[in-house]
Amino acid sequence: MRNSIVRRALTAGACAAVMVGLLAGCSDDSDDSSSSSAAPASSAAATSSEAAAATADAATTQAITTAYETFFNGTAPMEERTKYVENAAVFGPVLQGMSANPQAAGTTATVHEITLDTPEHANVTWDLNINGNPALPGQSGEAVLVDGTWVVAGVTFCTILAVQGSGQAIPGC
Repeated sequence: MRNSIVRRALTAGACAAVMVGLLAGCSDDSDDSSSSSAAPASSAAATSSEAAAATADAATTQAITTAYETFFNGTAPMEERTKYVENAAVFGPVLQGMSANPQAAGTTATVHEITLDTPEHANVTWDLNINGNPALPGQSGEAVLVDGTWVVAGVTFCTILAVQGSGQAIPGC
């Protein structure tokens, strides 16, 4: 039952994050699509392929690991957690709700692998742990560089919320 409550709380928070990411992404995507349609597809594919193979350097790996570990740490102060998620202002209410759930205090993250797609975007393989045990092992997530700080991508937070399956629409997801 305890895992069920934690999963529901995580789901609610993730769904909210996903909605924010999608809403923010919708406006960004329209701008990106117009600029990407102007670029030749072959050069974009080549750049993406080259960047996808890049392993993150030690400083980037540490920064992204810190972002994931802090954001998904159920005992970290809310002010610290919100520093490490994209669109924090939108996800704030969901995060507050999660922090009010004492069972959410047992969540942590373990980062296993980080690869860079671009200098501002990374793919992350990680586990979501509950009370030290992997509850969602081998997750695929993303990190983005925002104002010089690596943060958990909103879409990753939303994905975790969606996995929880609350079925409720979360703002930002």
